[in-house]
Amino acid sequence: MWGRPRSVNLVDTPEMDALFERIDRLNDAELLGLRAAWHAIDRDAHQAAWDAVRNVGVRDGLTMEIRRIRDRALDWSARGDPRVVYQGRDVAREQARLDAGEVLVDIALATGLGDRLDGQSRDTLIGPWLRITATDD
Repeated sequence: MWGRPRSVNLVDTPEMDALFERIDRLNDAELLGLRAAWHAIDRDAHQAAWDAVRNVGVRDGLTMEIRRIRDRALDWSARGDPRVVYQGRDVAREQARLDAGEVLVDIALATGLGDRLDGQSRDTLIGPWLRITATDD
């Protein structure tokens, strides 16, 4: 009861698992759409959102968890889909995954940090995901 506070784990949560299960089901066009939607974000708004992420990390002692979220998203974009056996390499799929890495980091951070982020920053980071998945059930 007394002693060191229990650490926070933002990576291994049901919300993050559900997010990555949905990400696993994205097709190449959706991955490319995410990237395009991410490029459409106002750069100043994006920078302000990242400043908010860093501030939350420092304020709440979550810098290592933010790094772990980032690493999980980048690991996903760098690996092949384990459910698909390719007859050779699917270079287009691999490139779509790699290109989506940065936007997936933003989406995962918005999900992992949740209401620790202010609404505007969270909306900026998760906006491309909401636009691409708006018609999903």
